[in-house]
Amino acid sequence: MRRGILAAGAAASLACLTLDPPPPRSAAEFTASRELVELDRLPALRAAADAEPESLRAQWQAGMAHLRACLQGHVDQRDLAEHYLERAWRLDPHSQQVPVARTLGRFLNMRSAVLDLDRIDLQIAVYDSLLADPELDAATRLQFSGFKAAAEALRRYGRGQTLGALHDVDAMEDLLGRWLDEHPEDIDAHTMLGNFALTFAGVIPVGQRRRLQAGVRHFSTQQDHWQQLSPRARSVAMAPNVRSVFVMQLAEALLAAGEIDEAERRYRQLIELPEQPDTAPRRQILAVAEHRLANLDAYAGADELLPPWPAGVTGCVACHAREATLPTDDLWLLPELALP
Repeated sequence: MRRGILAAGAAASLACLTLDPPPPRSAAEFTASRELVELDRLPALRAAADAEPESLRAQWQAGMAHLRACLQGHVDQRDLAEHYLERAWRLDPHSQQVPVARTLGRFLNMRSAVLDLDRIDLQIAVYDSLLADPELDAATRLQFSGFKAAAEALRRYGRGQTLGALHDVDAMEDLLGRWLDEHPEDIDAHTMLGNFALTFAGVIPVGQRRRLQAGVRHFSTQQDHWQQLSPRARSVAMAPNVRSVFVMQLAEALLAAGEIDEAERRYRQLIELPEQPDTAPRRQILAVAEHRLANLDAYAGADELLPPWPAGVTGCVACHAREATLPTDDLWLLPELALP
């Protein structure tokens, strides 16, 4: 009887769970009113795409130009990037000419990662189109299925089906976990599951420590086998700071878990990474790492470190940008230990 009462109480608590999305980011937060890309090219590309709405080439070029501007810090270009990429996807839904479905699906993750559900139906439809390819290899199919499952869970949450959404998250994590039990060498899957685990650890209090430990485990495996990550996922040409961001997130997660010695090792790994481009985001990340190293005991075990910084939209820009300034309002700092 008591177990039943406790279970009912837990269910009621979960049903009342509210996930608050962070406030939207503005371009000024990243650019400080600087022009980090050639924005004057964009109107002509939009005009060409609007003049030929049935031209896949015109939609693709306009969409990709706005996407690149967004990822360099001009996040006010995101809606336009989505608009033209969606047009391109509807013209080529199975990516027979350009890889628009994969590009749009991953780009829409920038929204869902911060609980922005305005385009969640489109995101799910895009992943459905990717999964319709009968020639997908099993690992790629798993990745697309995982992203779709995460989006579906968020959609259920947005419809008020909180318990169902949490069940979907658990089921997705179990599916990916079983795959990794059979394919521990799949570093891309470790990366995806680590991302999911640490993101959800930061926003869902239920199972937070379990997800934190899982995220640490998967990201540690990723870092220890970095060269086994798919070339596109670790491309410095596409994302000059991608490894810096992943090591930083791992170190922050370790510090949140109270694993001080291992956190220290990962912060030092971040600082000493060889052959990293000298970018503004990396310099900021290094400054935070130095701050944490000087104050490890003060921050150890703090839930406020979750999700690990840089996260959400900031994390996307941090991976790709060269000159952007990363907002730090979501970076947890003790007031008495603020960055200089």
